[in-house]
Amino acid sequence: MRGLYILGEGQTEEQFINEILQPYFANNNLYDVRCILMETSSGHKGGDVSYQRYKSNAEKLLNHQKDIIVTSLIDFFRLKTDFPKYQEAIKAHPNDKIQRVTFLENAIAENINHYRFIPYIQLHEFESLLFSSTDGFDFLPEIPDANRIELEKAVEKYENPELLNDGTETAPSKRLKNLVPSYQKTFHGPLLAEAISLNTILSRCERFKTWLDKLIIEMKRE
Repeated sequence: MRGLYILGEGQTEEQFINEILQPYFANNNLYDVRCILMETSSGHKGGDVSYQRYKSNAEKLLNHQKDIIVTSLIDFFRLKTDFPKYQEAIKAHPNDKIQRVTFLENAIAENINHYRFIPYIQLHEFESLLFSSTDGFDFLPEIPDANRIELEKAVEKYENPELLNDGTETAPSKRLKNLVPSYQKTFHGPLLAEAISLNTILSRCERFKTWLDKLIIEMKRE
């Protein structure tokens, strides 16, 4: 069995991996799952990540650990434009965000070129997963009725909530912050995910499920 190191951007992703994903992998008899917050500058971790930092962090893990799979959990929303073939991805798939993100992942895999590396970019961002169900909204503080209706509409808008758009005011994280002003990502995000349940998230978020399925296969590979 191989271990799994997941490169993350910040504390919310770290909590989600530790509290939600680790038990899921443990149920599949896979116990060595770790979140590695990417170093963005000397002595600092988390926050916006340039591609050079992303690549450096990935290669450092791959070179120093021989029996692990390295992957990433980073947002497509506001992804740095220095990622490989970023502009080509837009031109090749101007209207299909799923294909665009897949194009980018393939470009990253080609650039880093290591058989134990599986890049993953969350479409459109971590908060997309939180629109898999309305069940988590009861854990959000003081939601006016009109705002709750807007949140529920967002849940129902797409069969796959990963497709909620990435506009500057309509991205999933922006919807939550605009409709629930007291929303705190690092505190409420993992709570919502737990209330919704990973099974519900997997039933609606196809790309996310495909990623986890692939990781399990690779971790069990001899």
